[in-house]
Amino acid sequence: MAVVFKSNPPAKSGAVLDRMAICVSAACLAQCLLLPALVVLTPLVSVGFLADELFHLFLLLVIVPVSLLAFALGYRTHRNGRMLVLGGIGLTLVVGAAVLEATFLHGLAAALVTSLGGLFLIAGHWINLRQRRRVCLQPPR
Repeated sequence: MAVVFKSNPPAKSGAVLDRMAICVSAACLAQCLLLPALVVLTPLVSVGFLADELFHLFLLLVIVPVSLLAFALGYRTHRNGRMLVLGGIGLTLVVGAAVLEATFLHGLAAALVTSLGGLFLIAGHWINLRQRRRVCLQPPR
């Protein structure tokens, strides 16, 4: 006997966006947490492109639209507001840290706020991914 699953192409494309956003957020988190430690250990690491402000801007320009699209598609599929709250907090912290880094937050404080935002984003995308999978595996009614 065959089990029929409903086909949901937006959920599949949204799952790809969630996975991509988790990877980019994790890369940002790793960069924020590991770079200061590596800079202490070896001054040559800070010379590379990871310490460049353009790299931070690039990450932000990838994280924000990918996350917004993934969260919108996910909410449309499963209507779980928890991931919107976590994702909203994460995006607010990441964008806020980027904006305030030039004037108010410096060094370690900016890295901590950005890292916390990255953790919230990863949690939001993880919930989104799990909820999508749950909806996709439900048998049709």
